[in-house]
Amino acid sequence: MGIAHVFAVVLAGGRGERFWPLSTEACPKAFLRLVGRQSLLQATVDRARLLLPWTRILVAVGRAHAGLVRQQLPELPDANLLLEPFGRDTAAAIGLASLQLERLDPEAVMAVLPADHHVPDADAFAASLRQAFAVLESGPAWVVTIGIRPTRPETGYGYLECGDPLPDLPGASHVRRFLEKPDLKAAEQLLRDGRHYWNSGIFLWRRTTIQGLLARFLPEIWAGLCRIREGWGIEDVLIREFAAFRKLSVDYGVLERMDGSLAMVRGDFAWDDLGSWDALARVLPARQDGNVIIGEVEPVNTSGSVIISTGQRVATVGLSDMIVVASQDGVLVCPKGRSQEVRQFAGETR
Repeated sequence: MGIAHVFAVVLAGGRGERFWPLSTEACPKAFLRLVGRQSLLQATVDRARLLLPWTRILVAVGRAHAGLVRQQLPELPDANLLLEPFGRDTAAAIGLASLQLERLDPEAVMAVLPADHHVPDADAFAASLRQAFAVLESGPAWVVTIGIRPTRPETGYGYLECGDPLPDLPGASHVRRFLEKPDLKAAEQLLRDGRHYWNSGIFLWRRTTIQGLLARFLPEIWAGLCRIREGWGIEDVLIREFAAFRKLSVDYGVLERMDGSLAMVRGDFAWDDLGSWDALARVLPARQDGNVIIGEVEPVNTSGSVIISTGQRVATVGLSDMIVVASQDGVLVCPKGRSQEVRQFAGETR
């Protein structure tokens, strides 16, 4: 295989509804600068660039946000920008990317990288990807994911059950099964038993492998992708087929149904899936009063809170363990620990 055939496919098509009111239809989460000076998309691509040239990095995104990608990633080749006419989750996006890789390199290997992760140690991340490449070289049909050792009983992530180690591949193991997001009691048990890892959503496979899995487990989506392949470059065909796809993640549609050839590499790096506002309290430095503050904010007798303003002046009085986010598109106020629920409201505002 060799690194020469490896491509990174960055998935940036998510709507980021739980980051309302900063994440909007015009500028979704992947394009926001939530941590540091780069957007989440830029930081994800920079990590991939430690291993791969621009010619082997693809970005899958909704058509409406093509301009944002070109603005934030001017070095990305035009042919490597995959525009989805409709959001249909990761199975369809990955399938479309596989068709483009087929055209670029029939021997292509795909590394799927979601664009909403926080990984402060990019070098350690790259080392784990190299381990995953080594697993792929050891077997033609492997599907490899990177598992993250849990540090808390997280109910917002899926989990992997780690099986027997892979011979002669340090840090790699069989995956016995995928587990959906657990309730708190189950998450506490998964944290204690030492056999379960967070599912990072980072996957590696040969182009031929994922296409075969889509054909086996999601034949209706694969049939539509084959029609897109036959009419490649014809806009009406792409729109018609994508409109008919059901929304389905590759985790649920494919990986949870596999019964073998599924491996995990332990990710020896700090990692956070920035899925909601609560995540910022974990990854951004807090002041002495425990508050994470961004923008023009005056906290009075306020502690342990995340308070963000992108324009107007915000003052808080007597708050504890709250999330307050103010932008030109709205104001969010909720207790910490409940920011996952923002998605229920944000979908109605779009």
